[in-house]
Amino acid sequence: MKVLSISGFILSVLSFVTALYLQFVLAPAVESLEESINTGFSDELTSMMLYEAHDVKVMTGETLVIAGSVALILCIIPAMKSKSKLALFGALLSFAALLAGLIHGTHMFS
Repeated sequence: MKVLSISGFILSVLSFVTALYLQFVLAPAVESLEESINTGFSDELTSMMLYEAHDVKVMTGETLVIAGSVALILCIIPAMKSKSKLALFGALLSFAALLAGLIHGTHMFS
């Protein structure tokens, strides 16, 4: 159970850091590009950058859904059986990453 707990925690930390990058770097960049296109001060390069940035945002969100789900499963099992604090904290981090992936990757909340 300890190995499962540690591997789930590592995956949950990695997915949580990726979720923070998505929330605070990629999403504002896409919003900024959308705003520059909506004001009319854009060219073809800006629209291509917007489409690429949006694709990266959605793909990162989809990846977070998968990684967050796997990390949540890997952390829930040891948390239920041995009440490990590391596994409980990993489950919390992976749930936050999963939620960020659902928000940005599936357009469920848009």
